[in-house]
Amino acid sequence: MKKFLLTFLFVSYLNINAQTPIQEFSFNGTLNNTANTTSFMGIDNFVADRARDVKGAQRLTNKALEAVIDNLPQGKSARTISIWIKFNDISNANYIWGYGNAYNAQYCGLLQQGTASSNSDLSLAAWGASNDVIVSTPLEKYVWYNYTITYEGTTSRIYRDGKLLKYLEGMTRSTKGNIFRLGEINTTIGINADVDDLKIYDVALTPEQVSELYEKEKPVVVIASEPALEMKTSKTVASKGKTSGKLAGGTIITSSDVNGTTKNIEVYSQGQKIVGSNAMNINDLPEGTYLLKVTSAPSKKITSK
Repeated sequence: MKKFLLTFLFVSYLNINAQTPIQEFSFNGTLNNTANTTSFMGIDNFVADRARDVKGAQRLTNKALEAVIDNLPQGKSARTISIWIKFNDISNANYIWGYGNAYNAQYCGLLQQGTASSNSDLSLAAWGASNDVIVSTPLEKYVWYNYTITYEGTTSRIYRDGKLLKYLEGMTRSTKGNIFRLGEINTTIGINADVDDLKIYDVALTPEQVSELYEKEKPVVVIASEPALEMKTSKTVASKGKTSGKLAGGTIITSSDVNGTTKNIEVYSQGQKIVGSNAMNINDLPEGTYLLKVTSAPSKKITSK
């Protein structure tokens, strides 16, 4: 019984420890890691993060940040690296992060290739085309994405927003280096993006753990319930030769009501307007996070002839 209990506690410890990063940078008004043991070097530029918190993310525009991190996973050791990023330009390559030597299989880095279309190649680079894991992905500007890579044994995986994009088996990494760079591949700078919440693990998270990490960190904006709209009905009334028609029960008066004020409702997702309607039903929207904008439109005035 005691042996079983010790085994259970040991396995539980491993499961908990597997989701504890060895390095974490929140970029909440500081370039230091959360343990205050190391810091990125460079000129800071704090901007709002995906939750709209002021000074909660770092903007990199053709500049890089570097940090000396002595416990970065080396050689062929297991690792997981997760980061949130919002691209402000996708026409040129964005060198998201990287560390190691510019030599065969001794590098480990993530970059998003430039594109003039709606798709772009995402590359987990190890220096040498045969060592890279490349996958084509849909890509938009001004959208926050969570990129997570894992490596264990000879298997590399790339995830975006908690979902596996591609994996490759049979490639051994020999990473060597303790300088972690944002916005730079080896010594070449190239990025125009906002970055946030960098986490580095010395284990390979499972697909379930990657999904759980994304779900826990994705932006959440609570949408208020739909405003109560006045329901107007009328009966047919004759007055001086004019007749007002009866409205069907439950009809919402909007722009057709000349004496009322219409409400314009716009819905945004990740900074992009997705729908605009005066009679929109929130229940028709797919599951997700949205921002509502409600404005009043001037009422129309009709004069008799």
